[in-house]
Amino acid sequence: MKQGFFILAMLLLPAALSFSQAEENISSIRFETEYQIRDSVDNIGNLYISYWGQLPSVLTFINSDGSVTVCSSGGGKTYIYEYSIDLEHQKTLTFENEFTTLGAFTKDDEGNYYFFYARNETRKNAENMAMVKYSPDGEKLNTYKLIALALNSFDGVNSPFDAGACRLELSGQMLAVYFARKKFNGHQSSYGFVLNKDTFERIDIGQVSNNKMMLRGNNTVPYVSHSFNQFILPVEGGFVFADHGDAFPRSFTFAKFLNGNITKTLGAFRFPGQQGANATFAEMGGMAKTPRGYIFCATYGKDRNTPRNLFVLTFDDDLSRCSDPIYITNYTSNDGHAGHPKLTELENRRYLLLWELFSFSTQSANTIGNTPTGYLSTFMTVIDEQGRLRGETREIKGFRLNMNDVLRYNKHNGKVFWAINDSKNSITIYAMTAR
Repeated sequence: MKQGFFILAMLLLPAALSFSQAEENISSIRFETEYQIRDSVDNIGNLYISYWGQLPSVLTFINSDGSVTVCSSGGGKTYIYEYSIDLEHQKTLTFENEFTTLGAFTKDDEGNYYFFYARNETRKNAENMAMVKYSPDGEKLNTYKLIALALNSFDGVNSPFDAGACRLELSGQMLAVYFARKKFNGHQSSYGFVLNKDTFERIDIGQVSNNKMMLRGNNTVPYVSHSFNQFILPVEGGFVFADHGDAFPRSFTFAKFLNGNITKTLGAFRFPGQQGANATFAEMGGMAKTPRGYIFCATYGKDRNTPRNLFVLTFDDDLSRCSDPIYITNYTSNDGHAGHPKLTELENRRYLLLWELFSFSTQSANTIGNTPTGYLSTFMTVIDEQGRLRGETREIKGFRLNMNDVLRYNKHNGKVFWAINDSKNSITIYAMTAR
């Protein structure tokens, strides 16, 4: 029996979608929604300064045939918008949220949908987290629920998605979710788990050690406190998890989960200052696989008086060593701050970087207010696996970035896709040919 879905009438989509073409070969379509969407764009222009990441509100996925899926949530429902590779609308599905808030979604090669939901919970033995699987037609196939005080969770999940993000990715038969949470003792950290996507049986054994030391035991999920942003990179046989850590450790930190193996961790680019100070003057971007290991991007300024610049780190395959930072920008206070960095793998050992530029500000990362600091423009460049520029840096002014969703490369047409809400009641999908 089909549950929780229906196809929206086409009247919810305008008869003629807008279509624009930029000199950088960026096309876009825009459609209206019947519900309000939390900002996915840094509209007031100061959220990049915040010490914590943002939970994505508009998410994009590229299917195995090159078609495009966009997901959003509002009014207690989750909406799926299916588009062809040429961004022609195919169908829209709607699902009832399992719990209050959608954390993330993904799809498998068979077209099945996976959603992770959660809610705040004061009762430790009450269920407040759920992974749900639906067929391509919207039939509920499986559900996995957790109580707030889950086994090996280091004092549970009192408030999911607190001061951070949520990621959901597939690697073969494995489905991993990783997110920020506030524990019942009031402290903030990361949490996640790994399921078999077909049986929904648990693969990991939970969190068994602080990330300050090597994790002991097979199939452990990393634990980082404080973890103010999270990322998952699917790799063969497992995942690489990344965190923006503030306390244990106070650095960007990485963990490689391979099914049946000890999870190995590496702290990189330690932030100066006291553990648990919250402000690190950094912002985490994306991560990608390279022939020799991995490449990661972020922005950093050593204090509130220093402009933030974009850099990359490279790693070997087993996370045993990391490069020194390789800076892509060299902004001064006259230029401004780099913010909301993005990275995705292209082809032929090339990697696309996107970021936004904001006017210079000395605003505190701990006291984000309503005074705008000012979006200036958006930029792109292409690098190789060692962080060397493979083209000029180009301005793509006005094409805003999603604060915390990832870029998606479509190998079928060589374009990079992302989506934003450009008003409270509309979504814009971008498709860019990276040269």
